[in-house]
Amino acid sequence: MLARRVSEEMNVELGTTVGYSVRFTEASDPLQTRIKFLTDGTLIRECMSDPLLSCYSVIMIDEAQDRSIATDTLLALLKKIIAKRKDDFRVVISSASLDAEQFRKYFDDSVIVSISGQMFPVDIHYLQTPCENYLIAAIETVISIHKQELPGDILVFLPGKDDILAAISEIKEHLLANRRLESLLALPMYSGLSPKDQKPVFDAAPAGMRKVVFATNVAETSVTIDGVLYVVDCGFVKQRVFDLATGLDKLVTLPISKSSAKQRAGRAGRTQPGKVYRLYTQAAFNSALFPQHDVPEICRLPLPSMMLMLLALGVTNLVQFDYFQHPPPELLSHSLEELASLGAVDITNGLLTPNLGLHVAELPLDPKLGVCLLNGVQKFACAREAIAAVAMLSLGESPFTAFSGKPRDRDNSVEEWREFTVQEGDVLSYVNALLGYQDTPAKARPQWCRLYSLDIRLLEQASRISRQLKGFVNRMGFQSSTTCGRNFELLQKCIFSGFFANAAKLDRASGQYQIIRSKTTADVHPTSIYFSQDSRPDYIIYTSAMETTKLFIRDLMSIEPEWLTEQASHYYYSVQ
Repeated sequence: MLARRVSEEMNVELGTTVGYSVRFTEASDPLQTRIKFLTDGTLIRECMSDPLLSCYSVIMIDEAQDRSIATDTLLALLKKIIAKRKDDFRVVISSASLDAEQFRKYFDDSVIVSISGQMFPVDIHYLQTPCENYLIAAIETVISIHKQELPGDILVFLPGKDDILAAISEIKEHLLANRRLESLLALPMYSGLSPKDQKPVFDAAPAGMRKVVFATNVAETSVTIDGVLYVVDCGFVKQRVFDLATGLDKLVTLPISKSSAKQRAGRAGRTQPGKVYRLYTQAAFNSALFPQHDVPEICRLPLPSMMLMLLALGVTNLVQFDYFQHPPPELLSHSLEELASLGAVDITNGLLTPNLGLHVAELPLDPKLGVCLLNGVQKFACAREAIAAVAMLSLGESPFTAFSGKPRDRDNSVEEWREFTVQEGDVLSYVNALLGYQDTPAKARPQWCRLYSLDIRLLEQASRISRQLKGFVNRMGFQSSTTCGRNFELLQKCIFSGFFANAAKLDRASGQYQIIRSKTTADVHPTSIYFSQDSRPDYIIYTSAMETTKLFIRDLMSIEPEWLTEQASHYYYSVQ
């Protein structure tokens, strides 16, 4: 989106003078492109083929305060490149709220340049007393602004999708009960929304209407919504935190940092004086309850992908590496053990294994998915199905539209989905749907998806990814066309080879699963085909788990218990 806007402003075709490169998609020309937009992960991968990034003279890292794992890794690599290219290479790091002094100390020969970016003053209002429910307080504040303030759109920050949908539902109820609110247009904004669903957020409100956008922290920096004069900040954010004791991610609602509060306030006042309504007291904001900066991902999330990349780039001492901020030793140890258990790292020397590890590092995938893909290609001769499975799992969503939270009666769609769903579980059902989509003529695909209640956006995205993965496989010298046909067991073993550590056993009394490795009890996610089934398999693997109010596992696949027994001597656990 950003590259397109810049190309339009420069009056050039996208992919020529201005280009971009993200995972699985690229539009640039080595001979013509002078400005190239990339994700930090994509730039790190370019280091594998060009360690000194010789094709670039200036690298600019924007929104550096986000501090993703990829950003921190890239900072460390850029520091090494600067030392080798002192005369013809520059790095510019920009942000509205980063700790500039920390960056200056890390990059020895650096300069801090401050630029005032706020065009109009912003009045900040705090609560006099703490509120008991930020969602109710946010809705009441929105209604008060709409009734009392001058025209201008409202941006409301809430922690997650559920809060956003609940707020919009509540606003709609108020609309029905109060004619004065009929001119209020409530819209959602969160990651995972399709471009079509995002478009109304960026369009100007219809004449006589005021937009109120309920958004997660994605609206802090990633997007800019024109016309916003009022910001309502609930003061909370959802963050992923990895629990080393259980080996599971938790989605935790935490107070935002002071730097995030500054970012949120900066969304107001871009076109005229604005106002920010913080749903917390000033005393609370000034206390330690609100940290100065967010805890970077490298200190709270698993690191196998980062470690795989560093090993591929020749970094052999991962403990002594000059990280921008050093990750906890226990996270490094856990991640190295995971890579070793997958067969990507030789535990005796800490290096990538030649037949698997080096190839996994070449793929823009989570290591578990990379192992699934390569084993499907090399070991189980089910390349077509493995590519489809990895493409679908890369999306993190179900193609069955009602399962994806769309407004459709789930019960009325079950018969339509039976064309694709199989008792072996979600993953194989996804594969059936994608292969069916790919086998359908392009012009007939929209009607085909409507007929079977499938999400055409997800299937088209997965189809593009599968073409990219096929290209990776072919460039590695492997066959990408082998197929296991209806021999589902080969594909099951292929997926199991990457996710064996995520095995769980059914407790028939409760219908819940117990994760074998951590002895943790988990519920089947509502998007799973097993959710409403009485006949669940005794043993499954899951590909993702997230703890919110309770622990949910999703993207499930049945397995045989003897597969776990076969792996026990290698992977430190056995079937109970």
